[in-house]
Amino acid sequence: MQRIVASLLLLTVSASLCPALVSTNVPLDHWSYEAVDKLAGYGLIDSAMLTTKPISRIEMARHIGQAMYRLRQEQDPPGVLLAIVDRLKREFGGELILIGVLDGWYSDTSIKPVEDPYVKYLYSTNEPDIENVRGDRFREGSNYRAGFASRATLFNEFAFSLHPEFIGSDEDGAGVDLIEGYGKAMVGPIEIEAGKDSLWWGPGHHGSILMSNNAAPLTMVKVTNPRPIELPWILKVLGPFRAQWFLTELGDDRVLPKTQLTGLRVNVRPYPWLEIGASRVIMYGGRGMPHVGVLDYGKMWVPGEEQARNNQIAGLDASFLVPLGKHPLLRSFKFYGDAAGEDAAHGWPAKWSYLLGLQLNDLLRTGRTDVRFEYADTHWVLYKHSVYTSGYTYEDRVIGHDVGPDARDVFVQLSHYLTGDFLVDISFDHQTFNRSAAVQPTRRTVECGLTCFASPDWQVRAGYRYEDGDRGEDDDQIVQIQLIREF
Repeated sequence: MQRIVASLLLLTVSASLCPALVSTNVPLDHWSYEAVDKLAGYGLIDSAMLTTKPISRIEMARHIGQAMYRLRQEQDPPGVLLAIVDRLKREFGGELILIGVLDGWYSDTSIKPVEDPYVKYLYSTNEPDIENVRGDRFREGSNYRAGFASRATLFNEFAFSLHPEFIGSDEDGAGVDLIEGYGKAMVGPIEIEAGKDSLWWGPGHHGSILMSNNAAPLTMVKVTNPRPIELPWILKVLGPFRAQWFLTELGDDRVLPKTQLTGLRVNVRPYPWLEIGASRVIMYGGRGMPHVGVLDYGKMWVPGEEQARNNQIAGLDASFLVPLGKHPLLRSFKFYGDAAGEDAAHGWPAKWSYLLGLQLNDLLRTGRTDVRFEYADTHWVLYKHSVYTSGYTYEDRVIGHDVGPDARDVFVQLSHYLTGDFLVDISFDHQTFNRSAAVQPTRRTVECGLTCFASPDWQVRAGYRYEDGDRGEDDDQIVQIQLIREF
């Protein structure tokens, strides 16, 4: 691992020889992902590749620029969409200037020491287990969070980001943690990142089979092309192409300490309505396991090799967007799927787990309402291994779908804009565990979330969540409110 990292650091040093635009990533919980996805469902963006996240602020600005252009061609567009685009223009104004969409001046070196400071309060009647919150662990009673982001770019070639957070609760007292923090550099079209960050692979909204932000951000080295490129020769038929590789160490609190995790994902968009992805992750090494050198590392990627010494999972995913023209009830729908299987002999995964989703965009064609259905079914061997018995986890949380192995998840969500600045999300989630056993515990969750962009400077989030089930736990009620100052 040390030699691999050293080689990447040499590439980072040479980045200054290849001028390119670089920017920090958009955090996975940022509101702009849902906003851009909504604009894509309306038909205003046909180039967005959002199944590999996070994406950079520059790449987000590219999508917004296309939506701005397409919206100007619309006759009498809904006011909700105009409000969303205006909000995105304010948030990514500097990046829109850099790529030439907006007029103005923006320096190639900039520092924003404090961005989007926030305070958050959460109250729970029991100790909650909330999914997809970067591994954050809340306690029974009152929980407090406060933090901000800090970012900088140097000469459009280097970028840095920090996200510290104050954490407090009635039970554990208080402390400060670094939620995310990394540095990035460009080598031509390739971006190299080192530090602490989250990953999300796949088209799922409520969960993802291989990589999600259910666990804490990983401290890793990551290499990607932040902007999709066109492949040469006959490979042009694949359309825009993105690839991402990472390498991390999973820590000491495992049966095999210092286990390493590496992954590779590629995704293409051969048509504006179709995006396809392929992913693979490998757990290897660790204290007491054979040393893995550079040549050994290469052999691991050969299907069917080295299975007794590592844990491999491979997956495929796809999403299809179907416009419906002038249909009076629905503007478009998107169907997506995400499947992964454990390593097996002869180079093909087996014992598949999968996720299926259906997204109904612009119900009743007012620009206000979207509905999503998602179903996940996981095999009992997923996230488990006979050697790496701590499983496919980081800090005791599943790195993939929060439902875990041998389980089923049914998720439904309605999103509705009451006004251009007031969004309501209502969701229902039903999870079934230990499906191969005689007794199959369940958990049901009903949640209502409100997001209010009260002014260009303030955002307010509030939510209520009710959980009940038959896993021997009491019913839980959770109330939370968050105030964000945007500047």
